[in-house]
Parts: sequence; C-alpha cells; structure tokens
Amino acid sequence: MKKRPLHRRIAPAFRAAWAVVTGRRNAFDGAGNNRLLLDWASFTRSADDEVRGDLRTLRGRARALARNNSYVKRYFRLLTNNVIGPMGIRLQAQVKTAAGETDTETNRRIEAAWNDWASSPVTRDGKLTLRRFEKLVLKTVACDGEAFVHLWRSFAGNRYGLALESIDADLIDETYNRPKEGTKNEIRLGVEVDAIGRPVGYWVWRMAGTGGIDLIRERYFVDAKDMIHLYDPDRVNQTRGVTWVHSVMVPAHMLNEYEKSEAVAARVGASKMGFFEKREGDTGAGDLSAVKMPAQMQANPGHFDIVPDGYEVKTWEPEHPTQQFGPFVKQMVRKIASGFSVFYNVLANDAEGVTYSTMRSFSLIEQDDWRSVQQDFIDMWRRPLYAAWLPLALTTGMLQLASREPEPYLSVRHRTRGWKWIDPEKEANAIVISIQNGFGTLTGALADQGEDLEETFEILAHEKALAKEYGLTFTGKTGSTLPAKQDENEGEGKEPTDEEGDSNGNGKKSARRRSAAAVLGGVR
Repeated sequence: MKKRPLHRRIAPAFRAAWAVVTGRRNAFDGAGNNRLLLDWASFTRSADDEVRGDLRTLRGRARALARNNSYVKRYFRLLTNNVIGPMGIRLQAQVKTAAGETDTETNRRIEAAWNDWASSPVTRDGKLTLRRFEKLVLKTVACDGEAFVHLWRSFAGNRYGLALESIDADLIDETYNRPKEGTKNEIRLGVEVDAIGRPVGYWVWRMAGTGGIDLIRERYFVDAKDMIHLYDPDRVNQTRGVTWVHSVMVPAHMLNEYEKSEAVAARVGASKMGFFEKREGDTGAGDLSAVKMPAQMQANPGHFDIVPDGYEVKTWEPEHPTQQFGPFVKQMVRKIASGFSVFYNVLANDAEGVTYSTMRSFSLIEQDDWRSVQQDFIDMWRRPLYAAWLPLALTTGMLQLASREPEPYLSVRHRTRGWKWIDPEKEANAIVISIQNGFGTLTGALADQGEDLEETFEILAHEKALAKEYGLTFTGKTGSTLPAKQDENEGEGKEPTDEEGDSNGNGKKSARRRSAAAVLGGVR
C-alpha cells in the first residue's frame, strides 16, 4: 500500500501539539486536542480513499471470521433466514385493467411463469435455483461488503433467456484507477463512471489470481446494464462496498483467540501438573540425571509418575477458566450483537433470564431491522432483476400476454417472509381488539406474517368448499373461545362461568377474551 507523504502524516500531530501549547479550546469536546485525545487520529478523506487501501484486507478477514467464528457464522445464518426465509421472496403481480380493476388472468400468468423460472436452475452453470442463489448473494453482500451479478441475456441454456452469474469481488480490481482523460471515462476502484459518477461498466479479471500469474491476466469490460452491483454505501460517492463485519471484526477475533487460550489453560488445569523438588534435609537424594526414569511429568489425564527417591512432587493447579470468563465473553458477544443489530440472546443462543416481555420487545425491534434489510434487498436486487427478466420472458414466448411490451406489466410486489407470534393467543387477541376498534386491518395483520389477504381468502374459500363436499362442519371456536352473545351481558352484572371464559388474574372471568378464530372466521 502506498504511504501518505510525510508532511501529510505529521501535519495532524503538529496541529494537535500546537493546540496543546497555545491552550486553544474547542466548542465541541469531540474536536478537542488535549492530552487525552492525542491518540485519536482523524482524517478527512473521500469515501473511496478511505476504503482503497483496506478493502482487500477487510474482505479477507471477514471471510476468515465467517469460517471460524461461530457468532459471525450464526449472524449470516440469521440474516439469510430472516430476509430470504425458508420459502424465498415470492412475486405477486398487481397488474390492473384499463378500468382500474385487478387483471386476475394476467397476474396469474406472470406469477406462474416467474415461479417456473425461479424454481429451475437460474445460474449460468445450472446449479442453483433463485432462492438458493439469493441466499448466496445476500451472504456475499454481508461478508464481502458487495456482490456483483452478471446478467446473461438471451442465454441459450435457459428457456426464459436469462441466466445469472455471480462475480467474485476479488475480480473487480480495486487498484485499477484512472482519472478522466479527454473522452475516456474515469475509473474508480475498477468501476468505470461517467461525468456525474454514474456507473458505465465494470472491469473484471478474466481469471482468479493466484501467486505469480497476475501479470498475464486480462480484464474484460461488462456494461453496467448487464451487471447488478449490490452494496450498502456508508457515505455519498462511495463506489465500492465494505464488509458488514468491519465494526465487530476486532472484538470477534480477540474473543476467538481468548476462548482458545482459556480452553487450553482449562485443559492443562484439568490434567496433573507439578514439579520435582528435593526433600529438605534428605542427603540420600542424588542427581536426577543419574535416575533412569525421565525427570519430567506428562500432563495427561489419569497419568501418574513414580517420584524418584529423595524427591517430592509440588503440584501446580492453574485455575482456568477464571470467574471472569463468563461475564467477559457475554460482554464481548453483546458488543458483537450490537454491531450486527441483532438480539444478544438470539445470537448467543442464551435464553438465561429472558422473560416474555423482554423477548417480545427485542423481537419487535429486531424485526424492524430485518424488514429494513428486506426492503433494501428488494430495491437493489429484486426490482432490477424482474425488470431484466420480464422482456426476455415475453420475447422467448414463455410468458404470453396481450402485449410484448413490458411496461404495462411492471407493477408487482415482492412478498417477503413474516414472523410468527411469540405468544399466539395474546397476539391474536390483541390484533382482534385492534381490528374491532378500527386501529388495524386484517391486511396488515396478515402482511406481518408474510401472508396476503386475497390469497388467504382464496384458500379459505377453497377449504370451505372442500369441507362442504366431504360433509364437514367447523365452528371456528376453541376451548377458550367466548360466544359472541356474551358481550350483551357485560353491562348487566352477570359474571361468565368457568366454561365461558378465561380468568383475568383477579379471580373473575373476562368476556373480552375471545379468540381470533371466532372473530375472523378461522383466519390464521
């Protein structure tokens, strides 16, 4: 890495020292230059200058942690499970007719064609379906800080004409930079941009580099319209992405090494250890070199040596792990969890001392973070992908609609996964009360679980017809369900019986304890 000029390196230190000598005071404590802050280095550089020299090192260390640190590895699993979900992100077409009504048949065809393409291998090498490919892409964005996907249009190996190829971030050379020269565009960290900084294309190494062959590699150019670059910028005008692990990288590595050291120390402490010491006043003991047996002890469990004549054993019993081991590890994992913005107890698999209210509060906060990541993934990946897939599906004839122009059919919704309730009965009753009082909607309640209102009603109608065909009847009530007419007796001083309601904790029964199934007709 190229070093900064000497005058640039010493200038901040000189300014700090001069401020101390002159006694200059800052309006903001954080901008102070006193003796307590002299080790706080700060530089004002562009976003690309900040990451230019560290990008490859950060990426390599993040990959190492993803392989060898259990907490980082678990975060990536939580990320893909909560954003992509077990069933993947589903497409819901929302095309309307000229009269403003839902075009059911068109929407059905779009969804069927998309599902057919997505459930088949979508990658250029024919290995991965869309759900599995998206999990790989999302994990790559988090680990490497960015992901590059080459869109192969009119690809003969795919019936819909579109195949996907993931390009390793290592192949987009961050050391390849060129200022704007005449008609030639500027190249920033391997990305060619126009006069306003919009990506024009990407320069990609034709082969992965290994030691000693970099000189014979060649770059090829991929037009920006054929490449989707996924990353989450931290600053404006940032060309390349930085690993999401960067803020927890040091504590995660230190915790790894500390746990290894404690494990070794605990193993040694659990084995027999000691020293041979000559007995005081024993003149018969000779030199150990004359003793036939080795003058060493082996720290193996269940292994004991015979003490030489004239000597005794002084045991050494190191106390490991120390009493501070547990609290220290917990604090470090909390730091890692905060850096990843996930619930500590979930990341650490630690349910000690967790109450229902605590779990629910943190789960709601965490779910908001997951929803934000879901929407970011849709914006930077799913929408551009659908816009690329649609015209090719129409051109190949695999999707047959009234027009081959894609514009009328771009109205779609990408349905992400939802989350089940921690306490289904409490949550369901809360939703019922909210809907009854006009504070919520059934659409919103179902969306929180990743379900769709129209699809749910369609399934319910089908179930009702099927039950009628088989002569089955369902009341929609459970053992704790109150009859609807119970509300009429609330103002008459009549207490519900044990069979009619649940206890409210004060020895009385409450008529407000009605299940969601009774109110919503069995919608779950």
